[in-house]
Amino acid sequence: MNAPDIHQLDPVISALYEATLEPDRWPGALQAMAQLGEAQAAVFVDMDYALSVLWRHVLHNVDEEAHHVYLKRYAQLDPRLPVMMKAPELQWISDVEALPAATRAENPVYRDYLVPRGLQECLMAKTAVEGARHGNLVLLKVGAADRFSAAQRAMLALLLPHVDRAVRISRRLSAFARALAFGSRGIDESDEPVAALTSTGQVNEANPAFECLLANGDIFVLGRGRTLRCTSDDAQARLGRSIADALELAKGNTRHDGRSSPVVAVDRAEGPPLLVTVAPLMQMGAHPWFEQAGVLIKVSDPLRPPSEAVLQQGFGLTAAEARLACTLLGGGTLADVASRIGVSANTVKTQLQVVFQKTRTTRQPELVALLRAIQH
Repeated sequence: MNAPDIHQLDPVISALYEATLEPDRWPGALQAMAQLGEAQAAVFVDMDYALSVLWRHVLHNVDEEAHHVYLKRYAQLDPRLPVMMKAPELQWISDVEALPAATRAENPVYRDYLVPRGLQECLMAKTAVEGARHGNLVLLKVGAADRFSAAQRAMLALLLPHVDRAVRISRRLSAFARALAFGSRGIDESDEPVAALTSTGQVNEANPAFECLLANGDIFVLGRGRTLRCTSDDAQARLGRSIADALELAKGNTRHDGRSSPVVAVDRAEGPPLLVTVAPLMQMGAHPWFEQAGVLIKVSDPLRPPSEAVLQQGFGLTAAEARLACTLLGGGTLADVASRIGVSANTVKTQLQVVFQKTRTTRQPELVALLRAIQH
């Protein structure tokens, strides 16, 4: 077989870098890589083995149902996986060369799964290694095809640095895109106070509701560099432990001895405590150019009513009935409620009976308890 023209590399490299910008193009890029080596099938996996998180899984000319059988029944027995994990980075390893013939003849993965499907040889390469996260690429000669030629392996070796770079870029852009989406939509669209903190406790993003909470100064204040602190020393100590615990998770440390609660009750001047939920913002890769490790905090008010839209959709209430139900959570007599929403007491009584019927409640305390239990 003639060696492939060196110019065949250019469209494959272009396909790789296009996939970094448009993730839907990864299957096409994998196909281009397979065609370069005249492989009949290919698999690409971007996996964090410490966290058991599968970030990307791309198949080319591999039956998905058969692959599901492989993952469920054979993956844990596959002798190729230890070979790939121990292999040097950016180097193609042949299973024919790396595994004894007896292993390939007797191992159930080969005997029952790979050989019956016509496997002749597979080339494996480990790319974009960042801690426990690896980009693993497998090209397979299947059917009547010969083994990979020296020319094909040389061409594929020239491609590997580009695969490595494309995977790393793709990880960064994916993390950046999620961060942008989180900053522009996830935070701003929440009507509860929400903020993202950096690993040093500085407020990086905050929605208008959180800014109002800061301006009020009841439970939070900002220090130098917009560092967030609770006005209560006790609450600050408990919140600090929760933030530290979440930061460990954000760094991928799932084995730490976390004893703090992800929800911290913070007292305020009037009313029951506010509930501050702390969650990790995961860092993508070992040394990302966009720092995403940090925490997300959300402040929930137990007295806050559910949205009127939720009540309308969930119970079929009208806009007026939903407004009445939410107003009841503020307490007071029916006359007080009527005054707050600008209707007569008789109208409130009539609407309340309909609300009871639609929510399958019979008394006002029962209705209020139901509304309190509804997620905001």
